[in-house]
Amino acid sequence: MTTNESATPAPAHTAERPPVVTTMPRLGRGVCWRDIVREIELDELEREARMREAA
Repeated sequence: MTTNESATPAPAHTAERPPVVTTMPRLGRGVCWRDIVREIELDELEREARMREAA
């Protein structure tokens, strides 16, 4: 072993996957993502309220 070599082997290089790129689908005229997100949030709040009532 020479002075430039290390005693421990270098970790094996893992193949990294490229980042997943998703595009937002086009919305109809007059529809915006903010409105869609708000509807989803309201649905979640209603579902949580129903779960509390059922418990």
